[in-house]
Amino acid sequence: MAPPTAGDVRSAPVLRGPAGNAMIRRAASVALLVAVDLTAVILGIWTALAVKLLLSGEAVDATAIWAAEQRALPLAALTTVLIFAKNGLYRPREQRGGSARILSSVALAAIIVAAVVLIGGWRFDSFYIFYASWFFVSIMAVTLRASYASVTATALDAMDFQRRVLLVGPSRLTTQIGEGLGRSKSRGGVPYRVTGAHEMPADPAADTPEARALREAVDPDRVDEVILTGATGDGDVVVTLLEYCRQRGIPVRLAPTTAELLTHSLHAVPAPGLPLFDLRPPVFAAWAFWVKRVFDLVVASLIAIVVAPLMAIAAIAIKASDRGPVLHRSRRVGLNEREFTCFKLRTMQIGAEELQDDLEQENEADGALFKIRKDPRVTPVGRVLRRFSIDEFPQLINVLRGEMSLVGPRPLPLRDYGRLSDLHKKRYLVLPGMTGLWQVSGRSGLSFDELVRLDFFYIESWSIWMDLTIILRTIPTILFSRGAW
Repeated sequence: MAPPTAGDVRSAPVLRGPAGNAMIRRAASVALLVAVDLTAVILGIWTALAVKLLLSGEAVDATAIWAAEQRALPLAALTTVLIFAKNGLYRPREQRGGSARILSSVALAAIIVAAVVLIGGWRFDSFYIFYASWFFVSIMAVTLRASYASVTATALDAMDFQRRVLLVGPSRLTTQIGEGLGRSKSRGGVPYRVTGAHEMPADPAADTPEARALREAVDPDRVDEVILTGATGDGDVVVTLLEYCRQRGIPVRLAPTTAELLTHSLHAVPAPGLPLFDLRPPVFAAWAFWVKRVFDLVVASLIAIVVAPLMAIAAIAIKASDRGPVLHRSRRVGLNEREFTCFKLRTMQIGAEELQDDLEQENEADGALFKIRKDPRVTPVGRVLRRFSIDEFPQLINVLRGEMSLVGPRPLPLRDYGRLSDLHKKRYLVLPGMTGLWQVSGRSGLSFDELVRLDFFYIESWSIWMDLTIILRTIPTILFSRGAW
């Protein structure tokens, strides 16, 4: 075999440069997370056994508990770690699931361990140890992982750790992507810092001012990754840039345009001698629609029971403030661009809609949205209701009627809908939602284009666990009134 030469992938130092540093950080992160999860398993099973002794009126003997725990611990620990890995809980910080994924993973691990124990003929007194272990391991895993995320996020903030990125693409798109990256920091993730932006030259290897400037900017001492934005021209141009970045150990990411996100999802299909992709519109169909619908009916009914007293108090406050109607009926556009009446608790003065034309010049939102941070039409009671999203609770009626979903794209008023492009209207291929990724990612602080991107990322990535995670993340967003105005 010939020895590796310069530029050969075999000659690249494995643990040097940005790629090597990233590999070391990932390995350390995974090792710490595995240690956290193993601690959760040990503490969870130990607690389950200790509680059983307490319920039986016996003394808690730590030595005896540990002796009993050691037999099942290897199987439980290995199964838990493998299930966590399969479900993406060791992925990079921004891609890990939240509490819902942890709970489902621990439940699956408990079921597998129980099945192995039953098939193996292990002797045990009752099934208590399985469901108790699931309960306590879940609590430990969620708590310890949340603590780990908080501590590491604080440490990264203290070190002012950032991803330094270079944007390459049309200036209109690099400006847009740069602004979005500057505002974003997802769930304790590492923030991005844009070090520069360049147009894609016709030939990155050519001896032209544009190509030389781009090559000089792709410096591993100043850039951690390169992000291509939107259309990048001929495929050979992209391959040339990819090879140049690879030789310097700099990863390359692609930021798709809104059009690329909205148009279709790609699915590989077999074809003789040619890779083909099946193009499907972003829509919930068949079983996915009905699974989501059943989930909406069950969860919306439970939420309605819980928030009913709060809505009653809010209704009394609205009625006492100006004697006007409690509910506001807003015409919105929903599934398949059909209009429906969206219910909200009234937060504005009577006749507020007639005053909107006079306030258009004060609009602070971009795109098709209309938002004013200090809207003069909002009543004092309405300001409190909006701050904590209490005014949105009557939309549970819309969910039960099948006009909305608990999670989905934001339903827009007729005024906003009339200003959408045909491309943006593809978001109406699914039911609009009471909450969504837009709400847990910044709410009013997001630009319209970011809102649309999040909507269609949600549609392409949907699962019941994703819906549950978004609902759970909405709770602290509402309680701490993040981005609401």
